[in-house]
Amino acid sequence: MKKMFFLFFLFAVICSLSSALHETWFSAGYEQAFLMETQTDLLGYNIDKFTSSRGMNLSAYRFLHEDIGIFVHGTFLFPYESRTWDNKGIYNINLNDYLMNIQFGSTAGFAFKYDITGDFKFYGGIGLNYLMTWAVFPGEKTLSYDIFSSSIGIGGDIGLKYDFTDRIFISTGCILTFDFARHTTADTYTGSSISASASEWDPDFFMFNARPYISLGLNFFWKNNNGNLRLTTGKPD
Repeated sequence: MKKMFFLFFLFAVICSLSSALHETWFSAGYEQAFLMETQTDLLGYNIDKFTSSRGMNLSAYRFLHEDIGIFVHGTFLFPYESRTWDNKGIYNINLNDYLMNIQFGSTAGFAFKYDITGDFKFYGGIGLNYLMTWAVFPGEKTLSYDIFSSSIGIGGDIGLKYDFTDRIFISTGCILTFDFARHTTADTYTGSSISASASEWDPDFFMFNARPYISLGLNFFWKNNNGNLRLTTGKPD
């Protein structure tokens, strides 16, 4: 999976250097996430989990032709509310007990845009999705637990963009994902040493994720000066 993302980004860079005068957007902003996941435990029971997170995003759109291009959307999130459902009932998870609980996600793929007016645009994209969760929480006495999970699937972005000026814009939209596979590693620490470890693909796992966001960004384009490409703020003429 890491090799796949590396090859995709390498392709994006090559395309950017070989294509001039088309738009490039970079933005950062606030993001809210709502995750609903399902998996099967060792006894064969379904476990459902709902998590709310919030954090920031970084996004880039690069149009290789007039309205078609590529995009990548990165997310840094901190869960603040979570609960689970199983055959015994509903349980709230106290996230204040965690020593660390963060999520990092990336969605990348092909993009498109439609110019409603010169300054107002509708855009979207679809591609691969990756989400990592790292949680650390204490146990009894000297025990602590470190859980690292990585899920993969498909994801898309849909939104609206308004240009205040040729350089500055605001965008609002939503990332929608469906992850169909997740690998989890769980380590038990006694003091600073690992006393037990388990690693496996979660059985019968799938997860839906909706992440609305609002961002502020800059417009760029590659300008050709006598055969030399230069990245310039603003819009192409």
